[in-house]
Amino acid sequence: MDILPHQNIRVQLPNQLPSITTKNLVLRPLADSDAEDLFAIRSRSEVAKTNHPKTPHRSVAETREWMATKIFVEGAEHLIGRHFTYILIEIKDRDHHDDQPRSGDGRVIGYVGINEVYPSPEIGYSIHPDYWGKGYATEALNALLKLWWSLPRQGQDDNLVEETDSVFAICEKSNLGSGKVLSKCGFRVLREMTFEDDGGLDELFIWQLERPV
Repeated sequence: MDILPHQNIRVQLPNQLPSITTKNLVLRPLADSDAEDLFAIRSRSEVAKTNHPKTPHRSVAETREWMATKIFVEGAEHLIGRHFTYILIEIKDRDHHDDQPRSGDGRVIGYVGINEVYPSPEIGYSIHPDYWGKGYATEALNALLKLWWSLPRQGQDDNLVEETDSVFAICEKSNLGSGKVLSKCGFRVLREMTFEDDGGLDELFIWQLERPV
């Protein structure tokens, strides 16, 4: 049984995802060269306990295998083989004259993206524990969602787009920090459920955010 409702995804992804700059971050499309930086995040026990499965990565090779799962293999044919995942780079300094970021050459502090598009788009993100509490997850997720909603949809000019155009997130009820991020980004709890895995029972919230009108 799928945890998320089924949704016909008509979003059109560009051939090359654009980078995104926010106040404190540069969001750059995921690349294989990011494996070591992401391993430094996914190998942390604090991060693992909020993800599925809850086992920290033990090698960069394992992180690369996880990165490969971000490529869509199910869903609409026009999305197969693509991804919508970004790494987060902290901006180190700014031009003091116009407050524009000079570059995103700081530390890789996390990632954010659409984990899958089938049966519905599901959000995923993690921040390195050293950067928790700074609002970076909210800042990054808001930027990602803004781009996702702005992408063209098939049939958007001839009334073929279905009414349902939402993204979802699955979060443990006990993960108050992530719940706060989702709430700030406009998500609302759709339902609660219990999910059984090898580690026992997880009490989950299923969050939903509808495309702004």
